[in-house]
Amino acid sequence: MDNTCDAKFPSSVKINTGLLSHDMIQEVVDCKNIKASSDLPQTDLESFADLCKRCDELPYEWTVIQIAKEYTPLATTMTHMELLHQPTPVWLTVFRCSDPCEGSPFEPILIPLDAPDDQIDSKYPNFFEHINSIGTEVKTAITDNISNNNSLESLITSTIQRTAAWLGVWTNLFIGKFRSPTNQQLERVVYNEIEEFCVHNRINRTGQRLVSLVARRLDLLTNDQLLQLCSCDQLNLDDAKIEALYSLLSEMKRLKFSALKEERLDCYPVVLIIDELLDNLPWEMIHPTGEYCRFASFAMLSELYRTHAKRIRGGYLRISAKKCYTIINPDQNLDKMSARLQMFYKAWYPTFELLIDEAPSKEVFSEALKSSDVLIYNGHGNGLKFINGETLLRCDVNCVTFLFGCESVRLFPRGRFTEMIGTHLYYNAAQCPTVVGALWVVTDLYTDIIAMLILGNWIPSTNPLYAKESVAMIDIAAFRESALIEFNKVQIRGYRASAGAVWCPLLVVLLLQLPSCISALQKEMTISVGPGKVDCFFEVAKAGQTIDIEYQVIDGGHGDLDISFELGEVTGRTIFADYKKSDNIHRFPVPYDGEYKFCFDNGFSQVNSKTVFFELIIEREGEQDDASWSDIDLLEGLTPEEFYEMKVQDMEDAIKRVRNNLTKARQLQDVLRSHEARDRNVAEENYFKVNIWSFFQILVMVAVGTLQVFMVKSLFDVESRAYKLLTKL
Repeated sequence: MDNTCDAKFPSSVKINTGLLSHDMIQEVVDCKNIKASSDLPQTDLESFADLCKRCDELPYEWTVIQIAKEYTPLATTMTHMELLHQPTPVWLTVFRCSDPCEGSPFEPILIPLDAPDDQIDSKYPNFFEHINSIGTEVKTAITDNISNNNSLESLITSTIQRTAAWLGVWTNLFIGKFRSPTNQQLERVVYNEIEEFCVHNRINRTGQRLVSLVARRLDLLTNDQLLQLCSCDQLNLDDAKIEALYSLLSEMKRLKFSALKEERLDCYPVVLIIDELLDNLPWEMIHPTGEYCRFASFAMLSELYRTHAKRIRGGYLRISAKKCYTIINPDQNLDKMSARLQMFYKAWYPTFELLIDEAPSKEVFSEALKSSDVLIYNGHGNGLKFINGETLLRCDVNCVTFLFGCESVRLFPRGRFTEMIGTHLYYNAAQCPTVVGALWVVTDLYTDIIAMLILGNWIPSTNPLYAKESVAMIDIAAFRESALIEFNKVQIRGYRASAGAVWCPLLVVLLLQLPSCISALQKEMTISVGPGKVDCFFEVAKAGQTIDIEYQVIDGGHGDLDISFELGEVTGRTIFADYKKSDNIHRFPVPYDGEYKFCFDNGFSQVNSKTVFFELIIEREGEQDDASWSDIDLLEGLTPEEFYEMKVQDMEDAIKRVRNNLTKARQLQDVLRSHEARDRNVAEENYFKVNIWSFFQILVMVAVGTLQVFMVKSLFDVESRAYKLLTKL
């Protein structure tokens, strides 16, 4: 087996030299000496220029924010626990975001935040003691077998609320770049108004950027928070400008954000760089419907991005999940976990390679990391005891790694003068593209449920029997008691909306999106496409589904009822294209999973805007017609209970069929209503034209009649000029 070290070691990663051989230490030293003589900047200006360059390299879709405690000289005399609990100011640094100042180079923005005030009436008055108590409280509850989790949930909830209250207006920085064209358009309007205000009031670029970024979702802020933004030290405004800016933002909130009601953030990922002393807090829960991932340092983020840049498209790491290796209960002391997960993996993923109730050797573990697309570890801890740090660092890891164990990605102290260490840092150094694990202690049952939900939601089932089933519909009670896969009538509450809704927060260390299960989608919209404009919409579809889209122009101004339409992939490949059509219907079987765009182009019209109604349906063939009557002729041998259950099922199927028919009737009525709207608009346009023409005709008739009367009267008036002129003629 090839043991040459192909991995690059970022300077921010501290490696325990006691675990490494002399040759490997020398190899790393030589590698660093070579980089020091060529790549590493030598001055502070060069360092800052290199930082800005690395920020520009990152994908446009990402928002990158760093959260770190301010350094204090007293740190050299403090124990690790004292460092965690010390009330220190926090530095919030924005490295990359939706930049409102186009044409101006973006430089990282530093926002110093004072340490949160103590809450005397709280169980933990010190904020930092509060956030670092979660792991201990969870471990104590599990160790003491406390069945009531209300106190734990209250502790975690209060921690998140306290953090959000402390961050105040800066919580809006944790909102990623908008994916929706509607939100993007609103964002541009906000940016333009704030830019005009800042230019008029001579506010610098940094102040303009901060106000604009916060104002992207004014609906999430209170008026007190708006006033806090206007009077913050970062803007340094006088009283008159504070009042003017507050009036602008409050009026903008009232007029432009009153109708904005989004339960889920439709945004690209936010990359969080978390200081080791703040790593124990679930920062992702500030906006639980967003998409987040974590890194230990900006250097680590940059190095890993450069390594995997070719596989990152549209802000997401694109990987295959065909070859999956799963380790279950390697310590052989979690019998219930072994039984549950064996049942799940064999039923849901029969193609997975399983290692059950057996400790993997160092060679087997290394080969799985090198050759697999996905590696899943289900057992105690993080599995590092089966593959030591030296061996892991020598691997060129390309697989996504799931570590479903207690505190599998928690950072641990190794002394007063050394950085904290965690398993995921070893994987980072080995260039692993994604590590997913748990921040805190979790029971084996919760771990199994979390593993089942995340994997089932992320990787489609390879069993044809469950191809149309959702993992969120699995009966957890049956799975817990007897390891059986049965389906509820109602999905797990909150899971389809967000993977973060599961009780145990997860630490997503690298580039991973957990997309929601894709079920049938039905959408109807009426949009207005301005002259010379193109409006595009994006939807995700899975292989085997069918895209049905019907559109028609219901108003075009002056009778021009035409629009150009394009259905294509986000990669640029066009599937259907129409040029200047009033309506059309397209049907497209989806060959593979991906994101598709629907664009309405009014670029050929320089005057008239077009009002377009369209209906989009994404579903599998027969997805709405799955309700069928059972065979009720074969009634012999049925008990009264079975007969009763069968009748109830028949009624349920009949209700489903009625519901489906009502849905189709409503869809047909919507289409007919759009036809009626188009015809009405055409009739009103014709009515307008007839009235204008009739009015012109009346004016001409009045003018001609007046002229005729004048001419006739002139024939009988001998002294008039008209009579003399006519006689001469």
